[in-house]
Amino acid sequence: MPATTTGFSDYLYTKWQKVLVSKGGKERPLLYPRAMRVQDMDVNPYLAVKLSGMGVMQAKAEGQQFPSDAPITGGNFSVTANPFGQLFSVTYEMWRDDRYGVMDQMWFDMRKSCRYRQEVQAWAGYNNAFSVATGYDATDLCSTSHVDLDGTIQSNRPSPDVVLSTAAIQAGQLNFRLLNDDRSRPAEGEPTRLVYHPTEIPLVRDLIGSSGAVQSANNDMNTLVPDNLYGLPARYLTRTLDWFLCLPVEESDMIFMWRDRPIARNFDDPFTMDADFTLYIRVAQFIGDWRWIYGSTTGV
Repeated sequence: MPATTTGFSDYLYTKWQKVLVSKGGKERPLLYPRAMRVQDMDVNPYLAVKLSGMGVMQAKAEGQQFPSDAPITGGNFSVTANPFGQLFSVTYEMWRDDRYGVMDQMWFDMRKSCRYRQEVQAWAGYNNAFSVATGYDATDLCSTSHVDLDGTIQSNRPSPDVVLSTAAIQAGQLNFRLLNDDRSRPAEGEPTRLVYHPTEIPLVRDLIGSSGAVQSANNDMNTLVPDNLYGLPARYLTRTLDWFLCLPVEESDMIFMWRDRPIARNFDDPFTMDADFTLYIRVAQFIGDWRWIYGSTTGV
């Protein structure tokens, strides 16, 4: 239904000295590009398949043939872009007689709604990391039972789950340093990001922001300082005690994919002269391999 003079009659004459349109203050910079890769989606649906590298080189006896090897084909999956949109409609009379420019601001405010939708869709991968099967191995993103293509089982989650602490971070770093690829060869990667909920900011400042040992009166160095971890507080995490260690963004395999970037349109209804304003996007989230992330949850 369009905004009409009946519904917004108080804005047709000089009554207020100030009208505040509740838009939530300053517009926040998008956060998700700091937590995952972002790219355009050239086809829809988007299909992906995993192929291992070669296995460990075998011994070759003198005069004997070379041992043969070949890559292993793994799982495949597809992602489909989902459309989202918003419409604001206003009658010509309401638009013309609005004394405060309230109607004029609504189209611009749709941009904030669009940006928030992007964040919700993008962070779903983190929020579902412990409960929704995904990726090439159709397992939770953070799991204790990832099955490699050679049959080896590996983990990127503590068992049991633990709250954030120096020991928990060190265990996560060790997990990265001991990971193997799908053919049991060492996988390379050092985490640089700690993603966590803003309620844990004071704790994280103690853990990775202090040069000295945490909660200690001695002069020992904070053992996490040389690792140059930086914290990324994410208000879009739905559980306050979830935390994640991640490789650099360019090495992650979580991708926010644009099939259609924001399309803004406005037009007049020829039969009513109502003004219609629309904003449309189409996006998908790709989650492939799991070796770029290590996470823990307590369900809170």
